[in-house]
Amino acid sequence: MATGSVEKRARVAPAAEPATVLECRDLNVHFDTPDGRIAAVNGISFDLKRGRCLGIVGESGSGKSQTFLGILGLLASNGHAVGSVKLHGEEILNVPRRRLDAIRGEKLAIVFQDSITGLTPHKRIGEQLSEVLTEHRGLGRTAARAKVLEMLELVRIPEAEKRFRMYPHEFSGGMRQRVMVAQALLCQPDVLIADEPTTALDVTVQAQILKLFKGLADHTNTALVMITHDLGVVAGLCDEVMVMYAGRVVEHAAVDELFYAPRHPYTRGLLACMPRADRDSEALTAIPGQPPDLAALPAGCAFAPRCPYAFERCEAERPTLSLAAPGHARACHLEALP
Repeated sequence: MATGSVEKRARVAPAAEPATVLECRDLNVHFDTPDGRIAAVNGISFDLKRGRCLGIVGESGSGKSQTFLGILGLLASNGHAVGSVKLHGEEILNVPRRRLDAIRGEKLAIVFQDSITGLTPHKRIGEQLSEVLTEHRGLGRTAARAKVLEMLELVRIPEAEKRFRMYPHEFSGGMRQRVMVAQALLCQPDVLIADEPTTALDVTVQAQILKLFKGLADHTNTALVMITHDLGVVAGLCDEVMVMYAGRVVEHAAVDELFYAPRHPYTRGLLACMPRADRDSEALTAIPGQPPDLAALPAGCAFAPRCPYAFERCEAERPTLSLAAPGHARACHLEALP
């Protein structure tokens, strides 16, 4: 090699970061009641990236479902959402009903936990699913039927031709849930929200449904949101996790980081409640006390009355969500968990 020449080396370009599909900034949801205004969601912010799965965990009443019902414009009549939610850069929070109807189903879809109320009982399954394609994609009857049968097979419903003509009550709970997943995916949405999709199912069917979601996350570019109280579901499916308590995010991190190095007492408490194969069941520890009344939240940290590490500052000042480590945010006055 001649003097001064430089040997060329192959350079491996770093993997490109997936594009952001949904941007949520400072989302607040409140309800006006005879007893006053109740703040169900307070200042939630997150980015949802294509092909990634975000887990939302917390006890009942923590604001998990209301966050996304607010985004989708599905709140009760006394509910109001403010803030900013952008889908591919377009503001969609509180847009006119016609525009929101066009977005829902086609770009944003949701699978609810109750498959009975999610399907119309007096309509055949094939008719209900075909309506999605005729409404949003303008397909004719024959083309819609072919697409529906293809989707039923994708979600592993046996004898799709036969099932196409059946009513919801003729399906098992697990099969109805698969139908709802198929319905949500018909228009290939950019974002699929699953709200406690396995709560009412037995453990065998739960495993089948979660395997289905795992396949979707791995083989499509759909961004997935998994709303659940089950940390086992999060561990097997999600890329990152937001932990909510009393309407606020108390911790947000990559799934491995959160499980192996939780930085908020509430997250640690949730993990201690979760059965593990390497731990005696008698070692499970319940979080003492009850979640706070959202109509009368304390001035300081809402978790303080239940926290074993609370000190004077916790009762007087609400902690803000801030970075405790790169990519790991938490809302806690403790410098580190003991």
